Amino acid sequence: MSVIDGAQSAGACDIDLGVLGPDIFCFTGHKSLFGPPGTGGLYIKDGLSLTPLIFGGTGSRSEDEQQPEFMPDRYESGTPNTSGIAGLKAGLEFIEEVGLDTVIAHEEELTDIIHCGLKKIPGLSIVGQRPDDMQLPLTSFTIADRTPSEIGHRLDREFGIMVRVGLHCAPRAHKSVNTFPQGTVRLAPGYFNTPTEMDETVRAITSIAAGD
Repeated sequence: MSVIDGAQSAGACDIDLGVLGPDIFCFTGHKSLFGPPGTGGLYIKDGLSLTPLIFGGTGSRSEDEQQPEFMPDRYESGTPNTSGIAGLKAGLEFIEEVGLDTVIAHEEELTDIIHCGLKKIPGLSIVGQRPDDMQLPLTSFTIADRTPSEIGHRLDREFGIMVRVGLHCAPRAHKSVNTFPQGTVRLAPGYFNTPTEMDETVRAITSIAAGD
């Protein structure tokens, strides 16, 4: 069975499930799909039957004590997050209006600025860099003799720049690249960021790395 975690890729690149052919594809709505937290989706290949971890409360077959067998009710226990789904719908409509290619091109431009700037900083290592045609708008890095938590704290308090630090809910991934247990600093520029903000971010990180 193949399971693809599309949390970071949905909305950040063009995905064709017919070409990928996974048994299961899951994604979150609050990242590149511009939806609110607590939203997401699960694609299950036709003919594949899973045993849900949670049962009950769909309301579609209240007379039954067991979860309905038909889709999608079989995998939707409890009351749906209606307001969250409406927010995710608005995010998807925004992407359709602007155009996914436009969103991707802008985020690639911002990521290029980040990469070019960070590569010049002594003591800084970009973690997990890939060829340009495989690079999502995410950049993780470490700085020698600086903990990710220290870097993130200073970026927030001194420069007003928000990043995510630590293990990013993926301890095994960090073990595979030897950044466990402290993790990395992760930058995730989005469509509403600007090239000027990326330049400011590089200057802030340069200052921290220099010990200023």
